[in-house]
Amino acid sequence: MADKKIITYIPPKPQLREKRVGIYCRVSTNSTEQLNSLTAQISAMTRFISINPKWLLVYTYIDIASGKAGTPRKEFSRMLLDCNSKDLDIILTKCISRFGSDTVEVLGALNQLKQLRVRVIFQQEELDTAVVESDLMISVIESLAQAENESRSQNIKWGIKQHAAQGTSKVSV
Repeated sequence: MADKKIITYIPPKPQLREKRVGIYCRVSTNSTEQLNSLTAQISAMTRFISINPKWLLVYTYIDIASGKAGTPRKEFSRMLLDCNSKDLDIILTKCISRFGSDTVEVLGALNQLKQLRVRVIFQQEELDTAVVESDLMISVIESLAQAENESRSQNIKWGIKQHAAQGTSKVSV
């Protein structure tokens, strides 16, 4: 019995989370439907980050603002400032159209982030700025999204004018 062996349990070291990740979400209005969409976006992206053992969620940026060019987006601006301060390594967002309002804005922000070595991942399109081939696809998809938004806007304006001309408009002029 003098040969009792003592076993010491040494727990594994937790993996170091090396990449600081921010989530960027935007919805156009504060309607119930849009806020539910916002909640779903944040939840899905948080789960996505949690399954990557090297990622640490540090910030969630939320804008409730129109996608029109020139509309102030305070959280988007704060996110860019945090990138300049080296607080983020990766930005995760639902899709390109949620990231920016037009091609010039999206490509300008992506260029700035690339210079800062901040990676942007667009979940819906499965594009990642860390992959060289994604640059062209992002440009094409954003251009198409911008054209679609402009067309939708023109159609809405045309419909309002037609209703006004026919006297059936519900909008008081």
